[in-house]
Formats: sequence, C-alpha cells, structure tokens
Amino acid sequence: MVASAPDWSRAVALAGALGVLLAMWWPIRLLIAGRTERRFEAAHPRNRGGIIIGAEPILVRGTRPGAVLVLHGFNDSPQSVAHLAGTLHEAGWTVCVPALPGHARTLQEFARSGARQWTDAARDEFRVLRERHSQVAVCGLSMGGALALTLAAENPEVAAVVGIAPYVHLSLPLRLLFAIGPVAAIGARYLSGGGKRSVHDPVAADAMIAYRVSTPRLLRQLSAVAHRAFVDLPRVHQPVLIVQSREDNRIPQRSAVKAFERIGSPDKSLQWVSGAGHVITVDYGHERVERNIAEWLNTRLA
Repeated sequence: MVASAPDWSRAVALAGALGVLLAMWWPIRLLIAGRTERRFEAAHPRNRGGIIIGAEPILVRGTRPGAVLVLHGFNDSPQSVAHLAGTLHEAGWTVCVPALPGHARTLQEFARSGARQWTDAARDEFRVLRERHSQVAVCGLSMGGALALTLAAENPEVAAVVGIAPYVHLSLPLRLLFAIGPVAAIGARYLSGGGKRSVHDPVAADAMIAYRVSTPRLLRQLSAVAHRAFVDLPRVHQPVLIVQSREDNRIPQRSAVKAFERIGSPDKSLQWVSGAGHVITVDYGHERVERNIAEWLNTRLA
C-alpha cells in the first residue's frame, strides 16, 4: 500500500526534526569527548616518548636461555602485568612486556588502534625475542591471553603458553554493549568500561593505569581478537596453563571451561583462583598466581 501524502509529510517532518537535533547535539558530543581526553591526559602525564609515566614497556635481561613475552590486556598497560614480569625475571628469564599499539598513550591513539595492529605487534615482539633466545614462552592477560593463544596456534616455535583469564569469549554485557554500540555512539564517543569491577582490591583498582573507556569500533576490534583465538584453540599443541578467577566479572566459569576444553594440547592445565576479579595480576592473591606460573614454566622453559 502506498502511503498517503500526509503520511509522507509527517515522515519528512520527523526526519527533519531528528536531523536538527543531531546537528545540535554533535558539537556537544565532541566537546564532551574532548573534555574526557583532556582529563585523562591531565591525570596521566606522558614521557618524551609519548608513553604514560608508570606504564612504560618492560624489558629485563635474565640469566637463563629462555625468555617470556608477556602481553597486557585490552584497555590496560604494561603496569597491569609488572608484578608478574618481576617474578618471572627473578626466576631467571628475560622478560619483555610491550605496550600494545594505542595502549599506555592517549585516548585518541587508543581509538585509532585495532586488532590487526595488536596482533602484528605481538608477532613482531615474539620474533625479536626468538632471534635472541633458544626458547620463548608467551603469557598474556585477558586480550593478551587471546593474542598469546593465537601466536601459539600459528607458530610452533612458541615453547609454552600461559593464558591469564584469556579473553576468548565475549560476556553477555559486552555482547549487549556491542549490539547497542552504534546507537550509544550517537550519544557519546567514549563508553564507560566499568573497569573497577575487574579488580576487587580498591588500592590496586585505583592504581591501575587504564583508559576505563572504549568506543564501539574498539569493542568490535576486541571481538575480532577473541573470536580468532577461540577458533584457533584446537591448533594450540604446546603446553598450556590457563589461570582463571571464579569471580571473574567478564568471563563466566562455564565459558572458561568450554574454551579450555577446545585447546588441542595434551599438556594443558586449568588453575582456578578465588577472591579476585578479571585482572588477576594486580588483585588479591596475585603473588600466589605469579609463583604458580613461574613454577609451571620452570618445567617447560629453559
């Protein structure tokens, strides 16, 4: 049925009104985004290289032949895995923790980064370490864990893999946020990430150097990393250790078990911890987690 002229008139009038409202709101949206960026930069001064002070990449030389590449998570920085890097170095290994593209810098740089850049950076860092060390293990937190598993799936030279709450599954809240992201983006450029719920220790939560916001496009990029890692799991045949918190606010226990069961390696272990959120490496009990990881790697890495 063809709409009558009055129906078309109302539709045109409504579209025009929405266009005017959007035109009026868009400059305000940009002002809010700019204020968010300036507040973050004021709270997190950067060094001459453009890296946030306290979130610099880590490279410490060890006395053992092997090395460990440690990858931080989405929205985080090397600071989130600094304790773990120190423990692994104390065990004798060379440890490298790069700042993934867009991370530990500005919100604008974060917004421009993406899955391909993060993955390529992880590959490059592994290649450099492998040129200098007889064995290299890859360890990653959250998205870094997903990248570590993908590296292992595509490169048999990875000696061992440690996934700390690896983000290979999108939680229901994130899937919902992903679904409404395009609409939410009209209201705001940056969406709150609810990061403090990921760390139960209030002191550690406040000390985290993280953006705590994201954009709809970045959530799609995170989804791409997680999906690829999930698909890659059956091709991971190296020794694998997965460490997962029972109170993880981002990864349900059932999803963690499902992902673990997909891993193709005959030498795989799933260790559960309690009392911590998603970012286990800074939360309550992180010292025990670090010791367990070092002990596990000690039997699998020179």
